[in-house]
Amino acid sequence: MSCNILKKSIRYLKGLSLKKTYLFNTELNLYTYEDVLSFYPKGYIHLSTLKNISGLSNNNHDFVRILGKITKVEEINYKSKKGKMLIGRLEDDTGSIELVWFQKNNFIRNITKNITVIVSGRVKYFQKKIQIIHPNIEEFSSSVKNYSIYPVYHITKNLKEEGINNFFMINLLQNIIKELKNNINEFFFKDFLNINKKLMSRKKALIQIHFPESLDSLLQAQYSLKFEELFILKLFFLSKKKIAHSSPFTKLGKNFYNFYKYFLPFTLTGEQKKVFKEIWNDLKKPTQMNRLLQGEVGCGKTIIAMLSMLVALDNGFQSCLMAPTEVLAIQHYYYIRKMFSKIGIKIALLTSSISNSRRKSLYYEILTGKVSIVIGTHSLIQEKVQFRNLGLAIIDEEQRFGVEQRDKIWQKDDHLPHILIMTATPIPRTLAKIIYHDLNISIIKKLPLGRKPIKTIHFWNKNRDQAFKIVKDQIFIGRQVYIIYPTINTSLKYKNLMKGYQEIKEKFKNLENEIGILHGEMNFQEKNIQINRFLRGKTKILIATTVIEVGVNVPNASVILIENADFFGLSQLHQLRGRVGRGGHQSYCILITDQKISVEGVFRIKKMCETNKGLEIAKEDLKLRGGGDLIGTKQSGKNYLRIVNLIKDHKLIKEVFPIAKIFFQKNPNFFRNTKNIFFEYYKNKWKIYKYK
Repeated sequence: MSCNILKKSIRYLKGLSLKKTYLFNTELNLYTYEDVLSFYPKGYIHLSTLKNISGLSNNNHDFVRILGKITKVEEINYKSKKGKMLIGRLEDDTGSIELVWFQKNNFIRNITKNITVIVSGRVKYFQKKIQIIHPNIEEFSSSVKNYSIYPVYHITKNLKEEGINNFFMINLLQNIIKELKNNINEFFFKDFLNINKKLMSRKKALIQIHFPESLDSLLQAQYSLKFEELFILKLFFLSKKKIAHSSPFTKLGKNFYNFYKYFLPFTLTGEQKKVFKEIWNDLKKPTQMNRLLQGEVGCGKTIIAMLSMLVALDNGFQSCLMAPTEVLAIQHYYYIRKMFSKIGIKIALLTSSISNSRRKSLYYEILTGKVSIVIGTHSLIQEKVQFRNLGLAIIDEEQRFGVEQRDKIWQKDDHLPHILIMTATPIPRTLAKIIYHDLNISIIKKLPLGRKPIKTIHFWNKNRDQAFKIVKDQIFIGRQVYIIYPTINTSLKYKNLMKGYQEIKEKFKNLENEIGILHGEMNFQEKNIQINRFLRGKTKILIATTVIEVGVNVPNASVILIENADFFGLSQLHQLRGRVGRGGHQSYCILITDQKISVEGVFRIKKMCETNKGLEIAKEDLKLRGGGDLIGTKQSGKNYLRIVNLIKDHKLIKEVFPIAKIFFQKNPNFFRNTKNIFFEYYKNKWKIYKYK
């Protein structure tokens, strides 16, 4: 009975028309009674903080909240007949105050008079009157007047236009709670609740989260619902996680020892040795390695990957390295082929630009095992690419691949290969999975000796000449420069590469034959020529799109100048910055923006100038973009968690997961019970079909 009511469509709710139901589905992702019940407030107003109008001071900019009624609304001309403003009067038992809206900013229409509202805003004293300019107005539901804390819900613009406001949501939730109150099943056993005194019953927590009787009851409700969400998540992971078997690599053989002893061109750092030992310990086991290698750009992740490939080869297995771009794949291929040239290892490059005849030949060589190591792009995941015995799959800069693309490389053979993922900046989904203990992680924190921190500098567009002075000074002393544009040749809002190319040629007429261009629409041969010219120092300025975001390694390059830097995400900006600072000389990352940029854009630029640390960048990116769908295939954006915050609640994660693990050991079939309504609910919410 209760299960059916929870699953009941919201179209049966009183007050929801077909159009409003559709908006609830599309705008808020709410489909059932259970969904609405789990639509928690975005914040709360403590009614004890409400001010009486008579107690307001004449101090400008004091932020206040007032409970009262709007008794008058008048539209008047402002400065000219074209400009209009709206004047309202708010009254409470102690006096009145003026509310003002200007048409060009936030013109409020159709305000209903004589209803109780909570008005929020900053006080302004003007012409001997106290005003609030552009106040926020929440219609007050008298049905919660006995409570000390008032819920505030996230209402989108489209919902507001259909008359769905905070008052509407409060009434809707009160009706649902009244209908469902006796049909809200408990998740935890009574014994469990008795042991864990900090937990509320589920029924009480769901009521208190919406209509808290006190601050203490609100905090306990939030704790209980977060605990439940994390507890079920961990149970889900444990119930779906199977031991994946891979072939153990039991020895270090001649290929590894010959290269390490005679041909490794530098001594590994202490951190590199530690990380390789962690990987080697995983490779020795018959269970699949699933490890993330995180390290700042230029810290030496590639050499660790190469040593791991040699271990696979010494144990009779092939390896592949999948790179997100052709540019990076080409660089990896040349670098690894050169490093392994003296020990006679057969290496192949496979990208979409390889000719058909060469491609067919490669397919055969990979299938028969004549090729030991394959470097490629997403071409590696095509069904035609079949390995003889793939033992190790390395995915470089994994944030550039979709989850489904990564899964395909795992399914290239009857047995699962060991997986090593490398990245300088974990995407939010990956960082979230680390928080959830779903990936083992190795970190290289330090750069090789002699590296200097990159100086990141922001210039407004009007001061761009100062930015180009740094470029000229660096070229004068023999360095090379990247200049990055958001688009190739189409954009009304942002600078594009083709126009930028002409501008740079005008600025640097003396370097006309030493200016290169590189973007994703060029063919394989054109890209190869441009990359090699820059590598050999023939090109002084390389004008490019984000095709060079990962992998281009030119130690002599000391400046990367990024036009319209606010266009890019934090992680992408950090990756671009990593193209410089690879030699022993001082390097610069120059960010140029227009002055009219979003608040979020300002924050990203500020954060880039404050830190060079990739993991810190990733955490900020997680806050901005969300954790993504940990269970499905969504890379980023708002995750499925209703109340848990990945960053703020990390301590609670550490508290809940061990408890859930003990519970699962005693109740391993908890989620296999198809009558379990919580399994059904979360299964539908998380769209579970498979999980690695």
